[in-house]
Amino acid sequence: MSVGNKQKDKPRTVALSLGAGGARGYAHIGVIEEIEARGWEIVGVAGSSMGAVIGGLYVAGGMQSYREWVVGLSRIDVMRLVEPGMGGAALLRADKVMSRVNKHLGDLNIEDARLPYTAVAVDLVSERELWFTSGPMIDAMRGSIAIPSVFTPLVKDGMVLADGGLLNPVPVAPLATVRADAIIAVNLSGAPATRPVNGADSGGGHRASKIRFASLPHVIEPAIRSLLPSLDRFDDDTKSRVKPPHVNLSTFDIVDRSLHLMQDAVMRYRLAGYPPDVQVDIPVDACGTLDFHRAKELIALGRERARATFDAWDKDPASSP
Repeated sequence: MSVGNKQKDKPRTVALSLGAGGARGYAHIGVIEEIEARGWEIVGVAGSSMGAVIGGLYVAGGMQSYREWVVGLSRIDVMRLVEPGMGGAALLRADKVMSRVNKHLGDLNIEDARLPYTAVAVDLVSERELWFTSGPMIDAMRGSIAIPSVFTPLVKDGMVLADGGLLNPVPVAPLATVRADAIIAVNLSGAPATRPVNGADSGGGHRASKIRFASLPHVIEPAIRSLLPSLDRFDDDTKSRVKPPHVNLSTFDIVDRSLHLMQDAVMRYRLAGYPPDVQVDIPVDACGTLDFHRAKELIALGRERARATFDAWDKDPASSP
């Protein structure tokens, strides 16, 4: 149960909504660490995409061992975990990655977890949002992380499961039945810390930093660009290839930004109906969607953002969403 703006004291129990956002999801670990450092008790978790993975690991008691593993991953290690997709459904498979994640879960069923847990996915066949509250946790996670065109979807029981962030990027509604003093949401698509600029700044003529939406390991990105449809076009008269205007964006950047714009609009709509008591925002340009070799800095960023947000909330609870 949420207490909204009437909350006067620090919450003793919180329900946690962990949002979608690829590698930025490592920031969820830092947020959870800050919550525990304040002595608050997490009594329920819902997550989409990477939020479903981190949330599931937390309720399974495997987050710490997972943390120790991912902070040691290098670019090369991440590349070794990536497999090309087969059959054209997406560019990459997630089998190796999820196999490693499963080692930290221990083949746990959701109903056997120590806390209430919901993983949000989307069934592309029925075109509806699904909440997984029972069954194998690894399957729920795998379905929830299937970013369209990037990771192959999970085909299960007549369903084709894709990223939960498509319809519910920050899932607060599944926490409605969890008895808690407050609901904390973690949004991985917060305002960018840098600005995307392809020319001179209108003010002083200097160039601002480019947003790193999908700064993949440099060996993987060229391969992905070659697999994605070209943005070039042909001149009808000369039948020669014409390059589009230079915008300083890769094809993957275009796909990633398009998904972000859609998810941001959906998130605003969903959170208007189910607002959390407090929201931690992680900048959308904190890292690329597939920068899974940057766990250490993203965990630290999550801790830093959570600390600032919670401090402000303690001083003025009425300022929270």
